[in-house]
Amino acid sequence: MPANLSEWLTLANVLLTAIFAGLTFFILRANRAAVAAMRDQMADQNRPYVCVTVQVRLGTPVLQLLIRNVGRSPAENLRLHIDRDFYQFGERSKARNLAEHSAFTKPIDCLPPMSELLFDLGMGFKIFAEDADPVVCPLTFVVSAEYWHGKSKYSEKTHVDLQPYIGTSVPYHPVVDELQRVRKSIDNLSGAVKQSANSLIQPS
Repeated sequence: MPANLSEWLTLANVLLTAIFAGLTFFILRANRAAVAAMRDQMADQNRPYVCVTVQVRLGTPVLQLLIRNVGRSPAENLRLHIDRDFYQFGERSKARNLAEHSAFTKPIDCLPPMSELLFDLGMGFKIFAEDADPVVCPLTFVVSAEYWHGKSKYSEKTHVDLQPYIGTSVPYHPVVDELQRVRKSIDNLSGAVKQSANSLIQPS
């Protein structure tokens, strides 16, 4: 036991030093974790993201496969793979087989941000027909994407399911519809003008 005030003060100083050292260690550890989390968050925000989706071509019943880099950085050495054959528009030939296309058989050096690859799959009503061959136009398939950014490698798989599009409506753009109506009106007016002109120049 400490015998005098000086020894008590020394002991208290040692205890306080140990407490401050412990607190400093925990603060440093928390700061390192926060910095690592911020670094990971920044990397996630700036990394490439190769997104695979299905869409319907505007004004038509054609289903399309869309592969797009929605990230902020280029996807380098991109390798795409589809797990089964898919013959576009039901035409069973090598030229129409998505699995044989260059994008799915050869590496892509770079897919810049917001760049996209678009592939027609076929008419929805034919893909979903009762007599449709699921081997020719499968309703489900998996698209794998493997790519790099700097020293980071990313591998993702997207399960594509066409069945939710059964019975859906064809999308139309109101501006396109209005332009089509204007064009039809112009064609009708042009025909009427031609008929009037022909009637005027005919000999009496």
